[in-house]
Amino acid sequence: MSTKKYSIRKAAVLGSGVMGRQIAAHCINAGLEVILLDLKSDDPDRPNKMVEEGLKKAKDMKPAPFGKPGFMDRIEVGNFEDDFDKLKDADWICEVIIEKMDIKKDLMSRIDDIRKPETIVSSNTSGLPISEIGEECSEELKAHFLGTHFFNPPRYMKLLEVIPTESTSVEVTEFMHRFCEKTLGKGVVICKDTPNFIANRVGIFSIANIMPYFFNGDFRAEEIDLLTGTLTGYSKAATFRTADMAGLDVTNHVAKNLYPSIPDDEMQETFNLPHEFQEMVDEGMIGNKAGKGFYTKKDGEYLVLNSETFEYESQQALEDPILKDANAIKDKAERLKFLVNSDGKIGDFLWNIHRDLLMYAANRIPEITDSPLSIDRAMQWGFNWEMGPFERWDALGIKETADRIGKEGKEVPKLISDMMDAGFERFYNNGKVYDPEAKSMKAIPPEAKGEVKVEHLRKEKSPVMENNSVALHDMGDGVALFEFHTPHSTLGAELVQSLFESLDIVKKDFDALVISHDNDNFAFGANLKEALTAKQNGDWETVVEAVNNFQRTAVALRYAPFPVVAAPFGKTLGGGVEFCLYSDKVVAHHELYMGLVEVGVGLIPAGGGTTELLRRAMNKLEGEADPLPFIREVFKTIGMAKVSESAHLAKELGYLRESDTIVMNRDLLIKTAKEEALNLVQAGYRSPAETPIKVLGKTALAAMKLMLHVMHEGKYITDYDQVVAERVAYVLAGGDLSEAQEVPESYLLRLEREAILECLQDDRTLDRMEHMLKKGKPLRN
Repeated sequence: MSTKKYSIRKAAVLGSGVMGRQIAAHCINAGLEVILLDLKSDDPDRPNKMVEEGLKKAKDMKPAPFGKPGFMDRIEVGNFEDDFDKLKDADWICEVIIEKMDIKKDLMSRIDDIRKPETIVSSNTSGLPISEIGEECSEELKAHFLGTHFFNPPRYMKLLEVIPTESTSVEVTEFMHRFCEKTLGKGVVICKDTPNFIANRVGIFSIANIMPYFFNGDFRAEEIDLLTGTLTGYSKAATFRTADMAGLDVTNHVAKNLYPSIPDDEMQETFNLPHEFQEMVDEGMIGNKAGKGFYTKKDGEYLVLNSETFEYESQQALEDPILKDANAIKDKAERLKFLVNSDGKIGDFLWNIHRDLLMYAANRIPEITDSPLSIDRAMQWGFNWEMGPFERWDALGIKETADRIGKEGKEVPKLISDMMDAGFERFYNNGKVYDPEAKSMKAIPPEAKGEVKVEHLRKEKSPVMENNSVALHDMGDGVALFEFHTPHSTLGAELVQSLFESLDIVKKDFDALVISHDNDNFAFGANLKEALTAKQNGDWETVVEAVNNFQRTAVALRYAPFPVVAAPFGKTLGGGVEFCLYSDKVVAHHELYMGLVEVGVGLIPAGGGTTELLRRAMNKLEGEADPLPFIREVFKTIGMAKVSESAHLAKELGYLRESDTIVMNRDLLIKTAKEEALNLVQAGYRSPAETPIKVLGKTALAAMKLMLHVMHEGKYITDYDQVVAERVAYVLAGGDLSEAQEVPESYLLRLEREAILECLQDDRTLDRMEHMLKKGKPLRN
């Protein structure tokens, strides 16, 4: 169907509360024009005070809703009295005001009077019926009205529930699906207009169903969180940490609103939360925003609530041999089945909560959605569960679970009975998912239209080359994909050597190379354990070879006879940054935490990172500008191990170029990188010639040493911080040359190698590396 008549460049967000201001911030991150309106202030000098104060709070929030702080200034502010006519220019109006039906209806009536035809209008309500909000509006508005339920915090949570009404145009629903997916970077789930839609309906049920086990004293809160965390395919935040993050007042509000609106729900009473929970809310124990909920932090220690005394105390480890056996099972589905079917208190608890969850989810079809996949994705994207309810049905076995439910005298959900009668034993199988309407399996739709993932490439054909660390894949159209699959995406010797060797394969058989993969983070830098072990074993030749090979490989990316496009995301540290610095183009996910952090372990960036940041600084010079301030900025970036908090901030730090591309949806990252690689090929790509780099020699070296002296005297840096930073300064100065001059890139690269090898000869560096490996944090020696 065609949705070309719709286009969104300007969004109007109505309501500057916690969600409204963050939705506005995320729209700015995505490059939209945004106007944010709220009630007019009583202050005659500041009519927009409510919005201005809301944005000020947003700027101070952690995690930050803005991709960079300056983005806040791009938002146009106003109020409902003086500036409502500005909605005439909006392509999308998103209402995020108080959850009161009469007030929302009044606002919709005003919007109806002023909006231009075909402007899309949505409500971010989490519980009120979407159709009722717009029921008194014109037919034209109703056709362009739907729900867009963001999850908090909107910048970081993947899920966005889109809720069309019976009046919503199919074209509008489809357009908003794709717009929210591509432009806003969301995982979109289409929901029916039922109470609390999908994720909160199932997620709050899960939390509510587990609460009595805590308040009745069956398990401690931290024990429940252990048992309902990643051990059993839930989120890292588990049950009570999730509730604390969301806000216990929010959980309480959702449950209270939901209870009377679902009279036919067989588990309605579950949403009548324990009175002890209400007492927590009444006492202000509402979670992280209040500093206390099920957990609180005191003197650096996370304490947990005792269900009997309502006092906070130290956490206790749950001791049970079954946990050790479970942790030895790497497959999460097998581990879940083992635990749920185990004997004892833990097994009984996990069976009971899973039986209830699985039955509840199955009984919600077709009430809240026709699709088991939609429920699973909603829970994965909205609550960060590793496994959705129907994946859990598969893990535990549909027939076995149904039989056990029947033996307990409970009614097996109709969905399950119908499915088994039709001869199906799994919801998911070979890239297909069960469709209850058709009673058949259908292909699993992509998480985002056009996505490219390594797991899909593997199903299509075997890798061109593969070993324990990497794989080289054929993406079609002459583009190869180099994938890391080392633990935590560390860059060990095998990976680096494989990348270098892959360049010959690509030169022979392909036109371009993309570097990326499907894991949670792009790269954690060099494999410290390899280097430390080699040094401790007295194998200095291996250390030297590793340093030389890493730098040779990174630099070779730039001078390869074909375009190289890096597609980083998440944590991209150390050597991972250097691979990006030497790529012809970077296509970065918006959520990019990129930094040359080597000084933290007593090293310097020696895969070309120091040299390339210096080159980029020198390229900024115009006319007779003094280069020293630019060098100082690079020195601070490396010396302070600065890590960007977004792709936009990575550009400010020089890790990305202004010409590099930022993608909002991680699922579209590799697809976009491939497109950029093909663009370079079609433009007649030629590898760049090596160019000299200007250095200042002793002038810059003296200035940087003075900075370090002042910082050391002020006790901002340690003795060894100063030593390591002076090695960085030496490279950035181009050594102790007597005067400013241009030097070959190879000269600076040699200084990098010499400096890092000096670091690796120093026991203080080895102490830092060992501490990082053991403790996961820097040693300040």
